[in-house]
Amino acid sequence: MKLVIFGCGNIANRIAKSALMVKEIDLVGFASKNIDKAKEYAEKYGCREYGDYDHFLNSDVDAVYIATYNPSHYELIKMCLQHHKNVICEKPMLFSLKENEEMFALAEENNVLLMEALKSVFLPLNIRIRQMIKDEVLGKTKEIYASFMRNGSHSESHWINDPKCGGALSDLGSYTIGTMNFLMDCEPELNSLESDRTAEKAESSAYADLDYHGVLGKSSVSNRKDGDCTLIVTGEKGYLRADNFWKSGDAYYEIDGERHEIHEELISDFYYELKHFADLVDQGKKMSDVMDKRASDLILKITQADIK
Repeated sequence: MKLVIFGCGNIANRIAKSALMVKEIDLVGFASKNIDKAKEYAEKYGCREYGDYDHFLNSDVDAVYIATYNPSHYELIKMCLQHHKNVICEKPMLFSLKENEEMFALAEENNVLLMEALKSVFLPLNIRIRQMIKDEVLGKTKEIYASFMRNGSHSESHWINDPKCGGALSDLGSYTIGTMNFLMDCEPELNSLESDRTAEKAESSAYADLDYHGVLGKSSVSNRKDGDCTLIVTGEKGYLRADNFWKSGDAYYEIDGERHEIHEELISDFYYELKHFADLVDQGKKMSDVMDKRASDLILKITQADIK
């Protein structure tokens, strides 16, 4: 699969390094409105620059990883799908159920794959935790908690403060809500949502209480406050804790006071989502069986719940 990365920010470096580890991927270039930046990255990774998007769209490249700033996603996804390119897009991929419906329909119309890049649900650690929940290793699950609290120190003019496309819940909540949805393997109901969102400014912190068919789910996110970045699953017999659950291979659980360590493979945090995407493209599949339209919809139903 020939892959181009859209966007030349810091995250593009991490994506590129992981893409080079996936044997099914041929990283052929970088596309950016900043031609100098695209050339810099292309030289670094031994590929070409597509400073003009038209050059990429009219090439024989199979797929694009969209890693640009969040407000640009909709137009870039639409442009690529209309030119029959398979698309994987950084979370949060889109900002409304309407946009999600439109883009997945466009992907189907053009017979290509569209997938949201939520790396946490592809990690071997979280796949194992999901199976542990199914097998009731901790007993019947009573509560699941996920948090992502950090001080991003964004300027007041940064897009993350824009109520149309920003906010901690939309950005970081993709990880907490999306991971809990994956682990519990069911659709949550939203019991309550607290945030400091206003009509003029997106929220910097948000706290959601969910119901996963009788299991309490709790999400805490902030891009202004430092805090824990943790997944905790509590069962009738014990609990499990995974720090930095969106990029880790390590966790531990305790049952009856006895601690058990978990160490799963972690080639890189982006490797597994890229491998999954490349396999789908190579197999000619048009929808992921992990991050499909429904999975993206279920995240949006919570993360956009307080946006009218």
